[in-house]
Amino acid sequence: MQAAQAVEQQGRPPARKRKVPDYLVKEIIDGKKFYYQGYRQVLSGKKTFEDITGYSGLQAFLIEYFTYQVLNKLDRKKYRIFSGETGNHLGHRNNFSLDISVFERKVLTAEKITTKYVDVPAYCVIKIDVQAEWEEGNMSDMQFIGLKTKKLFEFGTRKLIWVMSKSKKVIVAEPDKNWQIIDWDKDIELIEGVSFNIGKYLAEEGINPDIQQ
Repeated sequence: MQAAQAVEQQGRPPARKRKVPDYLVKEIIDGKKFYYQGYRQVLSGKKTFEDITGYSGLQAFLIEYFTYQVLNKLDRKKYRIFSGETGNHLGHRNNFSLDISVFERKVLTAEKITTKYVDVPAYCVIKIDVQAEWEEGNMSDMQFIGLKTKKLFEFGTRKLIWVMSKSKKVIVAEPDKNWQIIDWDKDIELIEGVSFNIGKYLAEEGINPDIQQ
């Protein structure tokens, strides 16, 4: 019986992979497509596109916190500050999504701001969680972070801050330096003397990140 089934299966054409629509692509790194986290549930009809693309309340709060820090403490004549999935085109087959990005005005000049993705490197990037999946499903969050960080550094970015909300850790990465993994309730320098302390700020605002609803 098993032999007959094996023969029958050999005669069948291989199962076709379902094509993932382009609107579910979050980033492209070296030609590999990374999709919004939860894209498979959209394909199966269990969720809508809007269900998987919005920030959680905590993620939105952290983005607001960092945006406030850089907008109010950095020299706006020297830097441009963007937030909310800014598209960054690094070159052929490389399109990234940045949560909060700080660009030097001398690099991101007025004529470089167009209807297309920004094609110059951010000086500093802050990312809140990974929120991306590779279709093959065999890349860990840390592998993804390492790959994306490497590509951004090669492009010219000078500092990356990765905030991992589940583990309450902050990864601080700079070119040619050892990465630091720091508890988020410590004072951490962002850029030019601007520091942040996520745990302290959450406590001041009365927010408990461990509450699940």
